[in-house]
Amino acid sequence: MRAVEPIAQRLSSGELIRFRCEGDGAGRQNGWAILYLDERPAGAFGNYRLGLSRKWRVDQDLRLSDDERRRLQREWAAAKQRREDERHRSEEEAARDARDIWAASRPATEGHGYIDRKRLTPSMFRIGQGDRLLVPMVDVNGRLWNLQRIAADGTKRFLKGGRVEGLFFLMGTFTRRGETVCMGEGVATMHSVYRSTGYPCLATFSAKNLLAVARAWNDVRPDLSYVICADDDPELLDNPHVRKNVGLEAAKAAAAEIGARLALPGGQK
Repeated sequence: MRAVEPIAQRLSSGELIRFRCEGDGAGRQNGWAILYLDERPAGAFGNYRLGLSRKWRVDQDLRLSDDERRRLQREWAAAKQRREDERHRSEEEAARDARDIWAASRPATEGHGYIDRKRLTPSMFRIGQGDRLLVPMVDVNGRLWNLQRIAADGTKRFLKGGRVEGLFFLMGTFTRRGETVCMGEGVATMHSVYRSTGYPCLATFSAKNLLAVARAWNDVRPDLSYVICADDDPELLDNPHVRKNVGLEAAKAAAAEIGARLALPGGQK
């Protein structure tokens, strides 16, 4: 019971919570859940790595009068607005923390375990407290909202309560209209693409975020020629709770959405 009670307490706040699931790497928390304790309780839960998402709600009581329905709708709307306000507040606080951490950090150098293992270009990054590699997470306007912090052993963390959707890390610069830009999930993966092609590259940090970033960039730079670099997760096809290749399907969806070319791993067709 000791392991369950803290999660139950966190859920009662109405905020989205994260937790570790079986199969997660060291330090990862791919499980998520949220609980709405309004007049009609509802909730959702899932796993970012597996691409799982489930929703539930208590069925509406059809015996309610019209006045009762209207009252409940007003209460639900007010509760939803409170949650939105809290989310925005949390994201703004995380953005301030990200700017402070970035300002207090030092330039990255060779010798960091993750930089050396992944052959990253140190000048693209900075080092923060605890010798963690800092990766800036910005929006299409260049505003810093969050940081991905990577330990030497590869453990990755975002700032608690920080925004993730629509954020990315850019490698390279744009010099002309219509040039090619590559987009994919992981920082190390896209850094390899950048080194091998010389094209500007965008890391979206997760399969779930790939479509949001693709849409945002296509809206502001429809002139660019986009290539979506797919991750391959064939092991998930045999997972009874998933039955799909999460990375590949996310890449295909993003490519179809913005009319991009699709680069498949391992010479797939």
